[in-house]
Amino acid sequence: MSSGFAGTILRVDLTNSRIERLPLDMSLAEKFGGGLGLSIRLAYERIKPGADALSPENPVVFGAGPLVGTSLPATSRIYTVTKLPAGGAIGWCGGGGMSFGCLFKHAGFDHLIIEGRAEQPVFLKIVDDAVEICDARSLWGKGIDDTSEELWKKFGRPGGIVAIGPSGENRCSFAMAFVDRFSTLGRGGFGAVMGSKNLKAVFVQGTRGITVADRKHYRTVSKKLFSTIREYPYLKEWQDLGLIKSLPAIPHETYRDIRKRRIACASCPIGDKDIIEISDGELAGFTTCSSSAVNLLTPLMYGFPDYREAIKLTAMLDDLGMDMFEFFGVMEFLKNLVEKGILDEDAIDAPVDIKSLSSMEAWARIISRREGLGNILAGGLPAMMEEFGAESEQYAPSVVRGMLPYVSPKGPLPWNLFGTMELGQLLDPRGPHVGAGGSPTYFARRPLEVFPRHLIRMGVPEEAIVRILPKQGNGEKGEALKVGRLLRYSHAWFTILGSLGVCARAQVNRFYNAELCAELYQTVTGIETSLDDLRRRADRAWTLLKMANIREGFSKEDDTPPDKWFQGPGFHNYITEEPVGPKEIMAMIEDYYDEEGWDSDTGIPGRERLKALDLADLA
Repeated sequence: MSSGFAGTILRVDLTNSRIERLPLDMSLAEKFGGGLGLSIRLAYERIKPGADALSPENPVVFGAGPLVGTSLPATSRIYTVTKLPAGGAIGWCGGGGMSFGCLFKHAGFDHLIIEGRAEQPVFLKIVDDAVEICDARSLWGKGIDDTSEELWKKFGRPGGIVAIGPSGENRCSFAMAFVDRFSTLGRGGFGAVMGSKNLKAVFVQGTRGITVADRKHYRTVSKKLFSTIREYPYLKEWQDLGLIKSLPAIPHETYRDIRKRRIACASCPIGDKDIIEISDGELAGFTTCSSSAVNLLTPLMYGFPDYREAIKLTAMLDDLGMDMFEFFGVMEFLKNLVEKGILDEDAIDAPVDIKSLSSMEAWARIISRREGLGNILAGGLPAMMEEFGAESEQYAPSVVRGMLPYVSPKGPLPWNLFGTMELGQLLDPRGPHVGAGGSPTYFARRPLEVFPRHLIRMGVPEEAIVRILPKQGNGEKGEALKVGRLLRYSHAWFTILGSLGVCARAQVNRFYNAELCAELYQTVTGIETSLDDLRRRADRAWTLLKMANIREGFSKEDDTPPDKWFQGPGFHNYITEEPVGPKEIMAMIEDYYDEEGWDSDTGIPGRERLKALDLADLA
C-alpha cells in the first residue's frame, strides 16, 4: 500500500444494514489520482443508468485525496459524487469543513460508498475501525447546529461531521449538507440525496494518522511552501479580512466589530471561516458561524436593508440546510407570480416580501417542511414552472441545469464579462457553482500579458497556451482570448486540486502550481508522477464524468445557454466588451469540446480520445 492512502474503502448498505471494508485498488487509485478523480470512477461503476436521484439505487461516494490528513497547507478538501436531484446529472460536491476529511483518513479510509435506504433515520458513526449504523430518530427534525452539537456532546471532540437539516430530510431539491457546521456540500441538492436515504449524518473520529513515502523531501518541500505563504505580502490582510477583502459587502470596520473569531480548516494557514456575533441593535448577541461572513451577508444583494437581519436569515437557511441562492431565486419567482396575478395573494401561505426578515423566515420554514405551497417550491424553479404553466415561465429567472446561474449581469452576483466562471455554469454537468479552479478570468479584469503566468501555474501545456491566446502566439487575427479552450484547462486544474485534496479557494490555491502538485503527489505517495501523468489522470476523470452524463441521456442541447441571458443587459466579451450572443457562446462551447479532444459538434468523447485516456473499456 502506497503512503498517503489509508488503503480502505468503506461500503455501507443502509437497506440491509451491511458494512464492508474493501481494499483500495491501487491501480485505480493511481489511474484516477484519488479524491475527486477516484470518486468519479467509483460512482460511474455503481450508479445505475436512469435511476432516480432520490431512489435507493442512487449511491453516494465520498472521497478524500492522498494529501488529506497530512500537514501540507489547506489539504482538508473532501468530495462527494452522486446523481443530483436539481438537474438529474451526475455531479460532484466539495467542501473543506474543519476536520472531517483529516479524521476520515486517520480512521483508515480513503472513500465511503453509501447505498440503499434505511427504514428509519440513522447516522453513521466511524471511530477508527469501529463502524456502526446508529438510530437517528432523536436527531430527525433538528437543524445543522443542534445535530452537530448533540453529536459532539455525545461522542466528544475532535469529531468530523457531515449532516443535513430539515430541508434535506424532506428532500428539498436545493438542500445542502454541512461539513463540521461551517462548509457546504451542496448546490444541486446533495442534502436531499442524504435525506432520501434516511441518513441524518456521518460522524468520524480517527487516530491512526497518514504516512508519507519520502519523509526527508516532504519536510523540505513543506517548509518551502509554508515559507512562501508567510512571505506573501497580503497574507496578514487575508488573515484579517478573509473574503471580505475581495467582496466588501459591509465596511471593514463593521466586519471587525462583529467578528468574534476566525476559524481555519485543518492545516489551512489563512483561516477564512468566521464566527460572527452581532454587537448592537435588536439582534445584539446573536451568534452564528459560516464558511465566510460574505455568505452570511447574501440577503443584502436582494435589498435587505440591515446587515444584521441578513445574517439572521442566512444563519436560519444554513441551519435548515438550504441553498440560499436557490431560496432567493424561488422567492423572487413567487413574488413575480403574485404580482402578475398568476397566483392569488389570498391563496398563498404567507406574505412575500423579499426584503423582510419575518416574511423570508416564514417561507424558509414552509419550504423546508414542504407545507402547503412549500411542497411545490421545494422542487425548485423547474417544479414551479411545471406547476404554474407556460405563462409563468416569462417571470422566472434564468435556469441552467435546474438551478439559478447566480453569476450574470442580472444575477445575485452581478458580473457582465463572459469568462470561464460564466461558461462553466453551462459545461460542468453539476451546473452553476463557484469552483472556478484558479482561472485568471474569475471575477477580475486582468490584462492578457499576465495570463501566460497564470496558465503555466495551472499546468496548461505551452502549445495549448498558444491556442488560448492566439494573438500572443503568432499574431493571428481574431479573438485574443479563447474562453472555451481556457475553461478546459480550468476544469483540469480543478480536478487536479480535487483529486489531491487541496482547497480550491483562490487565496489558498494561488500558492500551489501544477508542477508542485506532481512533486507533492510523488513525495507523499511514492508513486512516480510527472506533470504529464497528473494532467492525464485529471483528463481521464473529467472525461469519465462526461461519459457518465452522456449515459444518462445528456447532450449538447443541455450545454446551451438559456435565452434569458440575452434579454436586456447581457454578457460582454472579456477582452473587447462587445455584447456576447448565442452564436459566440456556442463557438466557445465547441472550442471547449475540441480542446478536450471530444467531438466538437456533439461533445461526445470519441473512440480515439477514450483509448488515449485508457477509458475505452468503460465506453
